[in-house]
Amino acid sequence: MKKTLVAVAALAAVTGAMAEVKISGIVDQSLTRVVTKDNSASTTATTTSIGSQYTGADLNIGGSEDLGNGLTARFNVGLFVDADSAFGTDATNYQSFVGIAGAFGDVQIGQFFASHHIVNATFDAAGYSQVNTSHQVTQGASGAVGGNLGQLVANQVQYTLPKLVDGLTLKVAKAYGEAAFGDQTQYGAMYSAGGFGAGYAWSKEASSATTTTTKSSYGLSYDFGVAKVVYSAQARKLSTAATGDTGTQYGVVVPFGALSIGVSMTSYTMPSLAVNTGGSGYNIIAKYDLSKRTSLIAQTGRDTIDTGANVGDTSAQTSFGLWHSF
Repeated sequence: MKKTLVAVAALAAVTGAMAEVKISGIVDQSLTRVVTKDNSASTTATTTSIGSQYTGADLNIGGSEDLGNGLTARFNVGLFVDADSAFGTDATNYQSFVGIAGAFGDVQIGQFFASHHIVNATFDAAGYSQVNTSHQVTQGASGAVGGNLGQLVANQVQYTLPKLVDGLTLKVAKAYGEAAFGDQTQYGAMYSAGGFGAGYAWSKEASSATTTTTKSSYGLSYDFGVAKVVYSAQARKLSTAATGDTGTQYGVVVPFGALSIGVSMTSYTMPSLAVNTGGSGYNIIAKYDLSKRTSLIAQTGRDTIDTGANVGDTSAQTSFGLWHSF
């Protein structure tokens, strides 16, 4: 539930006008057990308390203003809230932007989730979390929202086209590189109609002075009511490599009233890696809604290295958590 701060009285005192600022967010905590085993049967097990395991706990301060003539100004300051850390270092790492929307579309400047992140998170039957190790091709070994902040791309100018077809959203963005990141161009499309959903994302960035990296992601889903089936695929290609990396995921989500269960199967081939060039895994999530804002979560998953130097290595994770949105 979003809270409205009418206590922007200081602004009202200066400008003579009232302004409304909305605060929303998520607090997410869990206990996680990780067991890794190499092909020589050596086993390592750890149990930890983790914040932002499932949702990427955040605090958002945002608002809008009617400028007249069909124009609206909007802003958001998103803060990453790592509740299990005494001294968090990611206090400004979430989506933050300012922009203007009108009949021409929506132009925003700031930091946003990458187009791949949106497609991957939408078409994931087992939850986009640190336990779920899907989508390795487009964002690394973990699907973490809070733990893999590389999916947030800063210095973006993002344009959302006006509605052309009901249910269709089209975006294009240009990000200007800093430090290790080169300039990046992104395109994204999302469509939904009835029980059908589809998404596509494409990006190209300068990963070095002589190398560019091109990525693509797409997803499909259909909700039959008694179950929702989901499929997604990802690809990554370096301009200096002869072959690219690919990954696929398919799954199903079945609701039982307040309880829902999702199962996904994942496989990938990544010749760009020097050691482990392919693998597969599964993830299962059970989510029980105690209310519209509070949920209990249980999740388990296992990944296996299928090709490369460490064939047979496994990593299994089991997690139990609670999140509350406000």
